[in-house]
Amino acid sequence: MIFISMSFLAIIPIWIASLLLYLSSPKQRLLANPINKWLGYLVALALYLFANALFAHTFPLVSALLASLVVLMLGLVSVTILSGKSKRLFMTTSVLLVVLCSTVGGVVYVA
Repeated sequence: MIFISMSFLAIIPIWIASLLLYLSSPKQRLLANPINKWLGYLVALALYLFANALFAHTFPLVSALLASLVVLMLGLVSVTILSGKSKRLFMTTSVLLVVLCSTVGGVVYVA
């Protein structure tokens, strides 16, 4: 059961990585100025590798890489679409995602 919770917790670093990749773009709309491109890319890569390690606790390596790639693609599309809406909706969705993944992952870990 501990391994199932890892896949839920792996969504959080990928969401943050997607957000950092978006915030590194000069066309982003959430901040007044984009963050440093190389710093954003480097931290996003580290978070993506960490999420791969979490997925690898649940799935075989190739399946973990595929799962993390699918979640990254979903995160990139979601961040881009949500950023076109209001900042409040974006923040609400982000907080809801983190709380939901943490809660489900925690409940599965305890159960």
